[in-house]
Amino acid sequence: MKRSNTQFERQVDIDRRIRAGEFPSVPELADAWEVDARTIKRDVEFMRDRLLAPIGYDRKRRGYTYTEPSWSLPAIPMKEGDLFSLLLARHALEQYENLPTSDALEHVFSYITGSVGRALRLNPEKILADFSFIPPPSISIDPDIWSELCQSMLRRHTVEMDYQSRSKKEPRTYRIDPLHVANIHGEWYVFARSHYKGDIMQFAIGRVVKASETDELFERPANFNAKEIVHNAFGGFSPMNQKQVEVRVLVSDSWLMEVSEKQWHPDQKVIKRKNGDIEIRFPVSAEGTVPFLNVISWVLSMGRHARVLAPKKLKQLVTDEIQAMR
Repeated sequence: MKRSNTQFERQVDIDRRIRAGEFPSVPELADAWEVDARTIKRDVEFMRDRLLAPIGYDRKRRGYTYTEPSWSLPAIPMKEGDLFSLLLARHALEQYENLPTSDALEHVFSYITGSVGRALRLNPEKILADFSFIPPPSISIDPDIWSELCQSMLRRHTVEMDYQSRSKKEPRTYRIDPLHVANIHGEWYVFARSHYKGDIMQFAIGRVVKASETDELFERPANFNAKEIVHNAFGGFSPMNQKQVEVRVLVSDSWLMEVSEKQWHPDQKVIKRKNGDIEIRFPVSAEGTVPFLNVISWVLSMGRHARVLAPKKLKQLVTDEIQAMR
């Protein structure tokens, strides 16, 4: 497979090799980056002409060298506040270190924060030591499956995959058209059109056992709206085109701050009653194999401080769950 690269990455590598005293040559660099010699020559010319790099050629060592060893790649113009924001973004992205893109992101972040940090005389690692990000529990993802799904989605190729749902004992084979990948509350999902019924379905990527791209091409449905689908998600589940009903939950005043300060649903309404209690309303799906998915566990997590007002079906499901726990 051809190595993914950009001019920026190649120039950083050329600079690193020259500084390490490797005297890199055009053939060596072209082979390492899997590009032709003309591409490497253009990179070197750009460094000389645009970045004013003092690159010379050592005939004895048959490779490039710096005629002024003290020269370095220009620091990226950035203020201290910008670097601080970038460092926090890098720290937050560490929760996705199991994805194939993590290595490339780390390479870019390290170069930018390193060069800018030296210019501002700041130590990025010391700054990061004062901040922590604890991601929500999530299913680990196979990098090969991630790549297969994402590449197939971008190329508009149908995928055949084995999927282990939490309600089945054995994986089931699906033929899907991957349309959108989203991270919802720390979990990665792929929204795809199933060839079985033609419905748009949501699959947790961590539960995909095997995925293979096929030669079959597909067209993206004209009415597919990824933004709307993700917008309507509750607790990681999106109702797609399923019929929705309004959920009404009464929460006691002792849990006022715990509940009212958070956004549980994009379209939620919070109504404060005279006695201090609050009522939360939002639309969710009442259909599918598991009606009110994630809503039941959310209500139960508040214990005696929450009571379902509507709909009746949700109220009964919560009651049944409580009885089953005894």
